[in-house]
Amino acid sequence: MTLTPQPSDQADRGHISFEIFAGNQRVSCRVLDEALEAAAGLASPATLAARRQSFQRFRVLIHAAATLKFARSGKASDVIVMLGSEDLRHVPPEKGVPVFGKIPRDTAVISE
Repeated sequence: MTLTPQPSDQADRGHISFEIFAGNQRVSCRVLDEALEAAAGLASPATLAARRQSFQRFRVLIHAAATLKFARSGKASDVIVMLGSEDLRHVPPEKGVPVFGKIPRDTAVISE
């Protein structure tokens, strides 16, 4: 599983790009800013740093959503999987996966 944001996304472009592997196939994916903001319960528009933190916090959920959407797409190798908040909401619950819209207690940062 590769979920490292691509360097070309350093600018605020409305999404974060990443790749997944489906079998031996590398699949390009993008998760939209609105999905990252919704998953973490961030106010819109959130900062780039806040969205990147949301990406890292929900990376297992994002990977599962991308895998499911790719499987439903017919597995065409030239497809770019675009994930919105609805895609993240409809991932079946798994043990250890953060719940959509909830910040896990052990990773929450308390500001004073």
